[in-house]
Formats: sequence, structure tokens, C-alpha cells
Amino acid sequence: MHYLRSILFDAAVVVVTILVSSSVPFMALFNASSATVRAVSQVWANGIMLLMKYVIGLDYRVQGREHVPDGPCIIACNHQSLWETAALCVIFPDASIVAKKELRKLPMVGWFLEHYPMILVDRSAGRHALRQMVDEARRAIGEGRKVLLFPQGTRQAIDDPVTFQSAGVSALYTNLGVPVVPAACNSGLFWGKKTLIMHSGTVTLSFLPPIAPGLPRKEFQEKMEQMIADEASRLLTLSKAKV
Repeated sequence: MHYLRSILFDAAVVVVTILVSSSVPFMALFNASSATVRAVSQVWANGIMLLMKYVIGLDYRVQGREHVPDGPCIIACNHQSLWETAALCVIFPDASIVAKKELRKLPMVGWFLEHYPMILVDRSAGRHALRQMVDEARRAIGEGRKVLLFPQGTRQAIDDPVTFQSAGVSALYTNLGVPVVPAACNSGLFWGKKTLIMHSGTVTLSFLPPIAPGLPRKEFQEKMEQMIADEASRLLTLSKAKV
């Protein structure tokens, strides 16, 4: 049953993506604002979340929402599946997400990412990439928006050791002067890294107390990593997928 539901979900995602992407020529022709692009993108993200809920039977709950400031901040979340990408877009519709530059090459999707605007980073560019990321994140913060990123760098399976590539979030923390909100989810229980099969259940997304600006870089990095790793481990004991 989960196999058939997953196939139906994938087919529906393709249809929704095609429908939303059909708006690109018109937005490009009329030079749509980033606010308009974000609004159209929300149609896609909310559509994905509804499909997960009603086709797969995969819902979610949020813990610790009170820890997220109303104003600009950096949200650093663990990364187990594509679920958190869509969910965080829905929860924070005006935020900018740090993503790898290679996604720009995807048909239609790349156009949306560039005009959202996302913060697209060329991970092979070293220090130059960090400077670019900080500059673009500073612009987003200046517009009153939040910045979202996944300090693990890529998706990690729930049975893999939790590892981080924290240079990016540390650079943002030391340069932007805004709090960092560590976050963790257990989406990997329901949508594994190495499979397209999804399982029903309830993902838990947990926001932890913010880390105020001003800590030494190494102290911040160690504190953030420990908070996310501990919470991710705790969340794995809360829920089970229905198989």
C-alpha cells in the first residue's frame, strides 16, 4: 500500500510542478517581483505538504515554535529528507534558504530559486562562496526575513553518524549579529534518504532555544552541533512510521 501511495504521490508532484512551472514564462515576461515568485512558490510547497498528508498519510507537528523570534534570525536544521525543505518553506514563507548552486541548472526550478531569491552557494568556491553567502544573507536579514540552512550540508540517513559542515552557519553567525535557532526533525523515519517510498505517520519538527550572537566561533559551533544532534536523537524515539 505504501508503495502504491508513493507512486501516486510522485505522479501528483509532477503534475503540480508542471502546473506551477507554467507560470514562469509569464512572470519572466512581466519581470515579476521576488514577492510574487515567493507567493507562486508557496502554491507548490503547500501543494506538496497537502499531498503528503492526504495521499501518504504523513502529517507533522511543531514543538518549540515560541523559540523562533518574530524578526530576522538564522534557523539551522538537521537534514534527513526532502520533507524539511518543503515544510520550512511553508512555515516560513518569506525566508531565504541556503542551497547548492547546482540546483540552478534544473529546468524551471532553477528559475524559481534564483528569483525567490534563494541563497545559492557554489560549494567548490571556498572563501569566495562564504563571502557571497554572507552578503546575500545580510541582504535578506536587512529585508526583515529569516535565513534557513542545513549545516549538515546534505541529507543524512537516520542510522548514519551525525556530521556537520558548519563553516557556513558559523560565518553567518559571526557576521550577521542575529540569533541562531537550532532545529531538528525526524523526517528520516518516514522518508529515507535512499528510497522513494514514504510511510504514514507524524513528523516532529522541534525548534530549540536560540543562541544569542556574541559567542566565540568555536564555542558557538560546538553548542549548535550538540543541541541539534541531541534533539535529533531524542526525536527518533518519539515516533514510528506505519509500515
